[in-house]
Amino acid sequence: MSKSEYIIQVKNIVKTYNGRKVLNDISFALKRGELLAILGPPGSGKTTLLKIIAGLIKQDVGDIIIDGRIVNDLPPYERGVSLVFETLALYPNMSVYENIASPLIAEKKDKEYIDKRVGEIAKLLKIEHILDRKADKLSGGERQRVAIARALAKEAEIYLLDEPLSNLDAKIRYALRTEFKKLKSILGKTIILATSDPIDALALGDNVILLFNGAIIQEGRPSDVYYAPRNISIARYLTGNVLNEVSISIDSYGKSVSVDAGQEFSIDPYFLKVLREVSETSITLASYADACIIDKSIESCSGIKIAGEFIGYEYRGSEYLIYARKNGRIFRSLRTNLPNVTFGEKVDVCIPHTNALLFSSKTGDLIR
Repeated sequence: MSKSEYIIQVKNIVKTYNGRKVLNDISFALKRGELLAILGPPGSGKTTLLKIIAGLIKQDVGDIIIDGRIVNDLPPYERGVSLVFETLALYPNMSVYENIASPLIAEKKDKEYIDKRVGEIAKLLKIEHILDRKADKLSGGERQRVAIARALAKEAEIYLLDEPLSNLDAKIRYALRTEFKKLKSILGKTIILATSDPIDALALGDNVILLFNGAIIQEGRPSDVYYAPRNISIARYLTGNVLNEVSISIDSYGKSVSVDAGQEFSIDPYFLKVLREVSETSITLASYADACIIDKSIESCSGIKIAGEFIGYEYRGSEYLIYARKNGRIFRSLRTNLPNVTFGEKVDVCIPHTNALLFSSKTGDLIR
């Protein structure tokens, strides 16, 4: 694929602070109009990477190539990028209009263009009704929208967004995710979004990069990363540790199978055959909450069925997170209605084989 097909290429970027590699050989490329989500916990190097792309920090090794041109020595204002920081540094004594217009005023755009651009962006982000309000009078959600609007007002080829939805309540985050999808489609711009929230990354990204300790440990489409995490640590991170896990031991002859959740379990014949064909004798079976079934009685389970007890639920608006327990293991299931059971009552937990992930207990790596 030729270079011209990429709006940005990041090649072998290394950055070291005080002898520690904050970024270690980072490489990726984006086509024009794509949204890349860089997902990783705090301290993984996301912000440093965005600052290097923007030209605010100089890398030790590697190249930043924008539209086929190496921009390593170009200042930020010549790179055609716009960066929104997590800190939301708005001008408090200026109006929302003035905040959004500030980068355009700095570029000496004429008033007619500024009015038109501010109006378009404000309408997209549903903040046209607060354009006259002072920035220090805004709520957290409004401040976030204004900061995003200010970045988008500037005509740039690439928008870099550092934790744009952080510090917001769940309702506002959901609304802004929806608006981001519309913005991407309407603006047709290339966006690199850094986030520590897996939901933001999976919901918004055309592609996702997982950045841990300054290194890329997995990348791909959101569905590929979600359904085939390379190791169990990634699966736990993607779910906020809301992951169903069962340790399974298989004897060296592949005949005897035992489960750490106790003796009250059954395994579908097909799945039993799959387990016996696994090359390792100690594996961790895992499933996401949306792939697990918890109910009073489950007659048929095309995977592994474990007898447990109902220990409660969380109401999450459109669904319930159901909890069951067995031998110290906690199982979770997402469903749209509550099972007809009471606290402490016996329930069945079913993990269908089609949605089960098998990891090596020794290395944590994905087997199947």
